[in-house]
Amino acid sequence: MSAPATGALDFLPTRGAMAGKIAVFDWAATPLGPIEHWPQSLRTALGLMLDSRFAMCLCWGPELTLFYNDAYAPMLGGKEPRALGQPLQAIWSDVWADIRPLVNSAMSGTSTWSEDMPLTMLRNGYPEETYWTFSYTPVRDEAGTICGFLNITTDVTRKVQNERRLRADVEQLGRMFEQAPSFMAMLSGPDHVFQYVNPAYQRLIGHHRDVIGRPVAEALPEIVAQGYLELLDGVFRDGRAYSAEGARFVVQAEPGDASVERYLDFVYQPVVDEAGVAGIFVQGVDVTARRLTDLALRAREAELQSINSDLERQVIERARDRSLTWQVTPDLLAVVDLEGTIESVNPAWTQLLGWDADELNGHSWWAHVSEEDQPVTREVLSSLREGRSVRSFENRWRTRGGSLRTLSWVATPEGGRVYCSARDVTDIQAAADALARSQAQLRVLFETSYQLQAMCTLDGTLTDANRTVLEALGVEMDDVVGRTLWTTPWFSGTPGMPEHVRSLFLRAAAGETARDEIAVSLPSGRRSYDLSIRPIRDAAGRIIAIVPEAIDTTERRNAEAALRQSQKLEAMGQLTGGVAHDFNNLLTPIVTALDLAGDPTAREDRRARMVAVARRSADRAAMLVHRLLAFSRRQPLQTVDVDVGALVAGMAELIDSSSSPRVQMRVEIDRGLWPAVADPNQLEMAILNLSVNACDAMPEGGVLTLGVHNRSAREDSAVDGLADGDYVVVSVTDTGLGMDDATRQRAIEPFFSTKGVGKGTGLGLSMAHGLASQLGGRLVIDSAPGAGTTIELWLPVGSRAAAANEDHHEDQNVTTPTDSRGIALVVDDEDAVRMCTVDALEDMGFQVVEAASAEEAIGAIDGGLTPNVMITDHLMPGMTGAELARNVRSRLPSTAMVIVSGYTSMADFGPDLTILGKPFRQHELVASVEAAVLASQSAAA
Repeated sequence: MSAPATGALDFLPTRGAMAGKIAVFDWAATPLGPIEHWPQSLRTALGLMLDSRFAMCLCWGPELTLFYNDAYAPMLGGKEPRALGQPLQAIWSDVWADIRPLVNSAMSGTSTWSEDMPLTMLRNGYPEETYWTFSYTPVRDEAGTICGFLNITTDVTRKVQNERRLRADVEQLGRMFEQAPSFMAMLSGPDHVFQYVNPAYQRLIGHHRDVIGRPVAEALPEIVAQGYLELLDGVFRDGRAYSAEGARFVVQAEPGDASVERYLDFVYQPVVDEAGVAGIFVQGVDVTARRLTDLALRAREAELQSINSDLERQVIERARDRSLTWQVTPDLLAVVDLEGTIESVNPAWTQLLGWDADELNGHSWWAHVSEEDQPVTREVLSSLREGRSVRSFENRWRTRGGSLRTLSWVATPEGGRVYCSARDVTDIQAAADALARSQAQLRVLFETSYQLQAMCTLDGTLTDANRTVLEALGVEMDDVVGRTLWTTPWFSGTPGMPEHVRSLFLRAAAGETARDEIAVSLPSGRRSYDLSIRPIRDAAGRIIAIVPEAIDTTERRNAEAALRQSQKLEAMGQLTGGVAHDFNNLLTPIVTALDLAGDPTAREDRRARMVAVARRSADRAAMLVHRLLAFSRRQPLQTVDVDVGALVAGMAELIDSSSSPRVQMRVEIDRGLWPAVADPNQLEMAILNLSVNACDAMPEGGVLTLGVHNRSAREDSAVDGLADGDYVVVSVTDTGLGMDDATRQRAIEPFFSTKGVGKGTGLGLSMAHGLASQLGGRLVIDSAPGAGTTIELWLPVGSRAAAANEDHHEDQNVTTPTDSRGIALVVDDEDAVRMCTVDALEDMGFQVVEAASAEEAIGAIDGGLTPNVMITDHLMPGMTGAELARNVRSRLPSTAMVIVSGYTSMADFGPDLTILGKPFRQHELVASVEAAVLASQSAAA
């Protein structure tokens, strides 16, 4: 390897590991060639990249050969030693599917920008979940042609992971604030504006107060006179916390009530940022009950210590009489000696537990305590003997009625006795337990719901999903949480679906409930869903979350398709008698013409006239067969621009042939009809069903009129719910029995029928109504008893630029060539059809080889036969014509192929095969063979 010329390296920086590697790399072995041949545009881009301290790489040339600077090298991990000079796809093959669209965009001239994009990399031999913020910028050569792109990138994996953890911490902190038993508030700024209060704080100041966003002095004016605002100003000014115990606070908790006196333990904690004190966190506990109890106990203790021990009981009784708190407080108050014997109790004991004072005084403290809670009660008494106060412990006391009540205690040792206060928390605990059970039940309902349900933040990040979602996607919770809804496996495997779902999500984020029926590709296969995305609002009406929900409708859609097919079968059953009669009428002139053809004494003019009549009968029979096959197809709604006039005219012949001779058919079709948006197959089915119903409504005969007209919704206000615009209206009118109002109201209900059991499914009108609604039109019924019925299908107008139907007159003359055209292989299991085909091909100048089956034809080819063209029937015993064509094409690619089929479905045929429908005329066979030979010659060229 020779070193590049010195001048060729002038564009490289003098320092940097990558500059050195590029200088000594054997570029002659790459598509870029030696450095001295590189264009100036590549040199400039490389110099810019290598001088940058940002992580950058440059991809150049047809294979996107990779260059990168020193800052980019660590991002390659274990790939770095072999990455320089390699194609981008080879180095980043593990993420190629993700970045390829971005690469294509840059190479087509459009810069890209991706923020926090997730990529699973194998750069160190194992999968890593990484996130990147990067851009792709097209780079042009001297001629302005895009020859590569420049990538500036940043690894933001740690940032994304930290943001996830931060969101989880914030949510946990919010729940702690909401559930905390102590009152909390967050104030900001020197005016102490309320930013947040928890439920306990709201209860303290009164639920009627709306304090959020208001300064303390405005929201709680009573605290100014009580000195609390001055304390807040001092904490904000000095930045030192302030705490208080048993502070008196007078507040009007309910509007219109007198102010109440509360006692609080609280702290004002300054919140400091880089600029100093930004706000104050308020946290405290309402200790009013404890304060009153302490005051009462201390008063009694002072009185007890001032009198003689012999008069102790009388003094206690007098103190109790004098102590209003002792008498009226709902809390249980007691004095217990250090051995655990109760000396006195207040009336609340009797009110709550049913025990009289005489049944408690002189007995142990735990005499009526549940056996399971007696050990902890004795341990508390031991702590009290050692002089330690007990701020909170719980035990269960048995009432006189035998039930258990849970008491929460505060006890203080003083002067050889223990002064106790207890509060009944049974109902509070029951409510907490009920709340926990309710939350658990809601979670179970969420997890076991047959609906797919999830929860998202307002930016689309998925935060929760139920088990139904995870099982449908075949993933675990960690695989989807933290990703945006539209990038989850639910939608990412279906082209175009992420963008569609994102647009629905944005509508929900704006306050709308967005709903759509979608079909997506999942690991379990193609599934259909009824998807809705709706906003969740808080008590103030603000949107706080977005909930996507979906119901799997795959089985229902399959059932609906089967129902439509059964409906077709019912209609075909009703057609059977009429079609058989029509076929007999069509066969009569054909048989007569054949008899005349074999009679040498018949007049030539009569023979020619009957042959023409037989040909028209054969054409009508072929058309009838094609329509019957079209009715039997299974296919979803496929809308196109339809010439409804031509469709109805064709349907009229079929309906007229199948209806009673006593029913007279009329057709009224406007000139200059607009094209309509419809599915031709489904529209034919609807017209057929409506016509069959009309004939059934005329048991004694009558007139059936099929009409097609141009109409405007603005001209007919009777069509409720129809959007303004132009429509093509198909009408089916009979002169039959008619319907009363009750029957007309229920006529479009599925399975509603007036024909009696076994005489109809009641789906005809329902199907027609559903088709019109699905197309954006309406079905209108006008009927009265004895006055007949008119049913109109309003169909939206399609593209009026569609060319008008023209009559195409085919050249039916067949020229018989004199030169040989080569070998034609004719394959058909029907001798008569094969004979006709052979005669026509011989007239064209082909040497014909016949085969009665696909297997016989393959045997002939195995024996050395090399036909120029093969004409084969499709439906044959054993191998089909399509399978035979693929077999022969793989051996003889230059052989022209014509497949003859009387079946309407072309799903088995490839685009490279010429299709000829049965029955066919000689000139149609000639045209198909010529087209197949021409296509084969073009492909060979």
